Amino acid sequence: METGNRRPLVLIDFDGVINQFPDEKVRRRQNSTAWMKPGDPRIPVYDPTNWFPPDHSRTVWAGNYHGNIHIHWAAQLVDRLRELDAEILWLSTWQPYTAALNLALDVDWQTITWYDPITREGRYTGKRRSVISRLVLGRPIVWIDDEETTYDAGLAIQSSRPTAPVLGVGPHSDIGISRPQMDLIEQFVAAPPAEPTVRFEVTGNGHEGHWGF
Repeated sequence: METGNRRPLVLIDFDGVINQFPDEKVRRRQNSTAWMKPGDPRIPVYDPTNWFPPDHSRTVWAGNYHGNIHIHWAAQLVDRLRELDAEILWLSTWQPYTAALNLALDVDWQTITWYDPITREGRYTGKRRSVISRLVLGRPIVWIDDEETTYDAGLAIQSSRPTAPVLGVGPHSDIGISRPQMDLIEQFVAAPPAEPTVRFEVTGNGHEGHWGF
């Protein structure tokens, strides 16, 4: 167990968090929503104040099973993540291939081994278990995942009695981490709450809410 290290941990997914899956019509129209009818639910999602439009693309090799995968990301978002005074660790199904992601994004983030890529053991429970196992370190934690940051996951973390604050962030997978979410992450890392609070801020993918536990 680490002792005396209070530097925040950022446990980060890739797909739907950094790697974006934006609406094709929005992209074809240079990220504009002016063509949409009033009330279209995509308008606030793709508002310039809400998302980081992707400006980088690359094809990355993800093993024989997946082959070449085309990824899209915003350099400004990665720059802001890189500037965090925190230890960033990949917590992603890209686990066997994060070296390729580091190369593409020009980062040097270590990877949490949370499932067996051969047998797939731990594939459905390993992420939450990895977060909970790090609560004993007493370090503030930011967990960013577009699918796993559910209300039940927040309850599980709270019931594990964290000794430092935890912030769960669930991006909309079409755009990844939003600008308001990135602001929140920066604020948390710069000045973590003194108490071991558990707070989740999620949007999209079937769950949306602002939860304190």
